Amino acid sequence: MLDRLIIDDPDVIGLLLDHQRTLNLLPFFQAPHTVADAAVHRGVKANQMAYWVKRYVEAGVLESVGEAPPVRGSRSRGQLYHVTAAEFVLLPAGGYAAEEIVDRTYGPMWASLRSAIAHDTDEVASRWAIRIWLYRERLVTQHEIPVALIGQDLLVPEGNALNLWMSARFDAATLSELRAELDDVFNRYAGRIIRDQPDLPRTIMHLALARKVD
Repeated sequence: MLDRLIIDDPDVIGLLLDHQRTLNLLPFFQAPHTVADAAVHRGVKANQMAYWVKRYVEAGVLESVGEAPPVRGSRSRGQLYHVTAAEFVLLPAGGYAAEEIVDRTYGPMWASLRSAIAHDTDEVASRWAIRIWLYRERLVTQHEIPVALIGQDLLVPEGNALNLWMSARFDAATLSELRAELDDVFNRYAGRIIRDQPDLPRTIMHLALARKVD
């Protein structure tokens, strides 16, 4: 296996830009897996995983590393696949503009996030109100609340998705502190991800911090 594979083939880059799909590579980064085992690991259908494994093999991202040992004297459980490099570096600048790179990489995940927030919102209440108020004397806040909770001082109703936004002006020191805190939250909970219980509900966590384009 290579330490690093530089990819400049536009077709392969197009295949790998969608981060939500490249999450299917996770089992193969960790250890050799069969298609069936990787599907269980990711919580997807075996035929769906087989489709992506075939495409990744054709793209040179995955390779067969032998057959899985049989269980209790049965036939082989199939081919084991592993990534061809410890990391892949895409060089898309020549074929994709920055806006398209961002859209193709994160667009499907943002769509999933929007759908999940709408689902959680619908689960919490059938009737909603939009509350607009001054939060902490300095931030105009607009948020959805169930009609039954009108008058209660809360930002996010119990059971609803956490979806808070802020557009503000901070000095450089504050921005550095905020970035460090968000990094810490992400890394802390990334270390607590459970991989061997596919029956647990999948949670989407999205942290973002960027300079607003006026």
